[in-house]
Amino acid sequence: MGYVVGASFVTFAITVAVLALMGLLSVHAKQFRALGVLLGLGTLAAWWLCAVGVTYYAWKTITHQHPTPTDTFEGIRRLLRPAAALFVVDLIISTVLFGDVAFFALAFKARGGAVLAGLTMVCAYLALMWSLMCVWHLPLLAAQLEMESGPSVRVILRKSFLLTADNPGFTVGLFVVIIAFAALCVISAFGTALVFAGTLAFLLTCSLRELFIKYGIVEEEPEVVEDKPWKLPED
Repeated sequence: MGYVVGASFVTFAITVAVLALMGLLSVHAKQFRALGVLLGLGTLAAWWLCAVGVTYYAWKTITHQHPTPTDTFEGIRRLLRPAAALFVVDLIISTVLFGDVAFFALAFKARGGAVLAGLTMVCAYLALMWSLMCVWHLPLLAAQLEMESGPSVRVILRKSFLLTADNPGFTVGLFVVIIAFAALCVISAFGTALVFAGTLAFLLTCSLRELFIKYGIVEEEPEVVEDKPWKLPED
């Protein structure tokens, strides 16, 4: 629990610090407005890298590798290149898909028509499917380090699609839980700073491990049977 609170707070503090810098430059210097957009991306990148390290720690914890807090930084170091590549791919695809949804929805609102309605629904479905796939990206990134295929972007995208397609109900349920948990953290004011990032990392990694058990990728933990001392029956 201590790690969850500490990791969540550090992630929140770094994100807020970059956001504050972005706002300061954007408000007080017009020439930095374009830089503010870049710093906005920097904020997302900072949160992403923190989440990568925390998820790496969570994966080592649930696989009983007995990590220490310094393994968070080790995870960032080991996963830096694939994490950066995955961040760029996620950002580009998300921007395109949700941009298409907004474009066709506005066009349908202005002009109407069955074609625009159909395009809006198709784009919305693709955006939803992509959002569900993104649920598995971070835990797969950490888990792939121990596999022969490695944490490449292509492998993570393929496996996240297969996990989502083969477990739609489980993935949708997890997605809804994440949204509800995020809303509760925002409403509670302190939840975002103290529990969000750490709890999310453990939730995602535990969920991925359950699916890995289903597919036989990892073994299920044996039940611990309490060894009670044998006693002679009393007369």
